[in-house]
Amino acid sequence: MEKEKEMKTKLTPYEQAFKANPLRNALEVSGFYIILGVLWIFFSDMALKFLVQDPTRVEELQLAKGLFYVAFTGYVFYIIIKKRMDTYYNIMNHLNEALVELKKTNQNMQELEHELEQIAYYDSLTGLYTRNMVIKKIDEHIEQHPNELLGLVYVDIDDFSNINEIKGHTIGDELILLISKELKVSANLPHVVGRIGGDGFIVLLKKFANKEKMLEIVRNNFNRLKRSFILDHEEFFITVSVGVCTYPEDGNTTQMLLSNVDLALGKAKAMGKNQLVIYDERYHHDMKKQIEISNMLYHAVRNKEFKVFYQPIVQSSTGIASKVEALIRWHHPVKGNIPPLDFIEISEKTGHIKEITYFVIKESIQQLKIWEEQGIDMMVSINLSARVLNDPNFLNDIKVLLDKFDGDPKRLILEITESAVLTHIDESITTLLALKAMGFAIALDDFGTGYSSLTYLQRLPIDIIKIDRSFIRNIQSKDHRVPLLKFMIDVAHELKLKVVCEGIEEDYERHATISHGSDYLQGYFYARPNTADLLDTTLLKKKAHH
Repeated sequence: MEKEKEMKTKLTPYEQAFKANPLRNALEVSGFYIILGVLWIFFSDMALKFLVQDPTRVEELQLAKGLFYVAFTGYVFYIIIKKRMDTYYNIMNHLNEALVELKKTNQNMQELEHELEQIAYYDSLTGLYTRNMVIKKIDEHIEQHPNELLGLVYVDIDDFSNINEIKGHTIGDELILLISKELKVSANLPHVVGRIGGDGFIVLLKKFANKEKMLEIVRNNFNRLKRSFILDHEEFFITVSVGVCTYPEDGNTTQMLLSNVDLALGKAKAMGKNQLVIYDERYHHDMKKQIEISNMLYHAVRNKEFKVFYQPIVQSSTGIASKVEALIRWHHPVKGNIPPLDFIEISEKTGHIKEITYFVIKESIQQLKIWEEQGIDMMVSINLSARVLNDPNFLNDIKVLLDKFDGDPKRLILEITESAVLTHIDESITTLLALKAMGFAIALDDFGTGYSSLTYLQRLPIDIIKIDRSFIRNIQSKDHRVPLLKFMIDVAHELKLKVVCEGIEEDYERHATISHGSDYLQGYFYARPNTADLLDTTLLKKKAHH
């Protein structure tokens, strides 16, 4: 009770007025008037009789007494009513002020809601629709035009990060604006253009009678985007990768359509960029397979499901192998043998390639020790992927491996591909020089398949080139000459490099490559890859006995 009284005393007059009961107030005033009237009549009459004895005088005073009562009560009630009216008047003023504030707040809320809508639905840089608005537009189309064709075109600028790194984000934004203007011109109403992510755009194509007509327009505009742009007074040639899917053929929900157009774009990127790819249901199955293998890889590394196979690299002059190439093989407990082509590329994307490569290095070091004990003179060639070679921790990691397993780098050849080196040419050369300083030999694998092999051949600190098997396929007989193959071998020898010809499967290929001057040969003609204990030891070079 005391707390309630305390709370009441803390209420403002306005709050007290709002809490007041009108009926109760009326009864209080009426009761006050009745009580005052009764008391006045009773006590004034008693006082009059006591003070005045003359009846005539009493009657005169009765009139004065009544007039006084009327005047007094009128004044009292004036004060009461004025006080109440002042309170209500102040309350009304307060309510008007609150109403004005409420209107201002409501206006501010509407402005804020508009700003939030702009942020949610319109890209601040280009003014194009955002992903949220694109989703809304697709939802509306599916709901309002369930049987009408809708094309989704996902456009992504190739190597956009290079522009940001070379010229800065301001110039990168300028390119985004230029591309967005191109798309606006190409896809005006009723089509919809949106920006998804940093360098990605999505176009919704409507009102086409058939898919073929729509794709014709897409292809024409795709070629228009492949051109040079002037950025900060320099010319940049820009290419784009494009993925395309259609509703309802490739999906009947917004989520499915966006997922499938993203798959098509991913395929375009995987095909070397600067490509236009139309969604195919097979891509979905390929992605599921990739996810499945990715999950299996995680367990494979930890469950030691990998083995290292070795393939002899035979010296042309002796027919004896002083080198072998280490090749990873995977036997899954349920799926069985999984070919390297099915998991190497995926392991590159997931990062498992690093663990796989270090496993191969460790196994090779240990196998070299076994061969040493058996009196076999051998070197092991190990493949390095771009991801491993360009890893900033690679040099330190390989030193740790050598120390931990007492490895001899002079017994190890590290194979790299041209594409792995050219990704970051200067950094790669620095890493290769450091590896050579440690004692490793360096081999350039798949030589001749790239566009710039001869250009970079002198720059790269390598010891061996391995000529790709595609050149060996051109040999048709024992005495058949392949001028390009001969030219590459001669150039390598001029640069003091050793040459390995890969993919030797027939005797006439062996004869021809030897006659062309190849130093080493590798292929099924000599031996298929196998575990160390199952290799044909007659091929392996024995140490000379003194």
